[in-house]
Amino acid sequence: MPDFFYDGKTAAPVSGTLVPQETGLLFRSETLPEGKNTFHFSYTQIQSLEKLGNEYRLQLDDRQETQNDLIFTFDSPQKAKLIQTYRKKAFSNDFKGILSRFLLLPAFPQILVAGILAVGIGYLILTKLDRLYVIVPESADRSLGEMISKQFEANYSECKNVELSQSVKKIRNTIVSPKKRDRYSIRILKSEDVNAFALPGGTIYILSGLLEESESPEEVAAILAHEIAHVENRHGIRQMIRLLGISLVVKLAIGIGFDDIGTLETITEIVNTLTILRYSREFEEEADGEAFETLKKSGVGLGGFVNFFEREEAKLGKKVPQSGKKKAEEQKEWDAAKILDWFSTHPDNQSRIQKAKDFSKGMKAKQRGIRIDRWKTIRENCS
Repeated sequence: MPDFFYDGKTAAPVSGTLVPQETGLLFRSETLPEGKNTFHFSYTQIQSLEKLGNEYRLQLDDRQETQNDLIFTFDSPQKAKLIQTYRKKAFSNDFKGILSRFLLLPAFPQILVAGILAVGIGYLILTKLDRLYVIVPESADRSLGEMISKQFEANYSECKNVELSQSVKKIRNTIVSPKKRDRYSIRILKSEDVNAFALPGGTIYILSGLLEESESPEEVAAILAHEIAHVENRHGIRQMIRLLGISLVVKLAIGIGFDDIGTLETITEIVNTLTILRYSREFEEEADGEAFETLKKSGVGLGGFVNFFEREEAKLGKKVPQSGKKKAEEQKEWDAAKILDWFSTHPDNQSRIQKAKDFSKGMKAKQRGIRIDRWKTIRENCS
């Protein structure tokens, strides 16, 4: 079976053979004319390599067009293993080359450069360490999300009602551009809790309790827009970096997956590492701000956002706080509620409502709604 190359400019792929070589990737087309049928790529262009079913998907950045991505698909596990091996070696060689050139410098420039690097790294560690997420491939987000989802789905059953799923999919399609829709997999889980949350990589869970609580599709759109913003800004992997530090960045940047990180012995440890952190106020405000923009561009508006949180705020005073604390040893066990709490801790509702109202002042008075007939009936059909 041939390999396929998508150049990002046309929808039709080019068939041929992808050959991993120690010096780089070579692709020979079977259909293009001689002289124009051979392409060369560097391993440093690789953004992600992932397995989708029986097929592998390799994504590279296009150095000629910054807004374009190059994609290869193939079905050979041996080829995938070679690509991973050569990529790690290329990263190592590049680092050694830079180090060798640095050591050839006179003593004073060495001291100067080393001092600047030390100050810069120290500043990042103390203040903006999570900014280093830009050198971590997005495949790391997907891997982390998949690991958490397996643990999480073991604790919940999924709603299988087709009409409900299609309705939520329509809401997603209203606020997400066609190019990005497939990135976000929406799953509805059976639970009385009023919540929704997004895992790194793009899987978004909506609990049936939230759908039953919603009065309109626009309210669900507001929640989805917020969770999508967390994924777009890679807040999950940035939280991991803030906790685990520079070593995690280096390991993920050179292609070592979560399964191979020695300091995290099991998936449960990774999940429990996440549960001790909540999204920072900075991340939450960033997600709200981008959600407002998304709702504005889609034409849905912020009415659903304001209505939902004003209603929830009114109910907060009526809730009786739970008494008692879990024992320390129980905190070490896997608890789906803990990970849900970590992914869905948000700023106070009053502040969010006011910011949404302020943002709405500059928008058109009339916004288009999301028409779903019988929403108040459909929202309760989790079966």
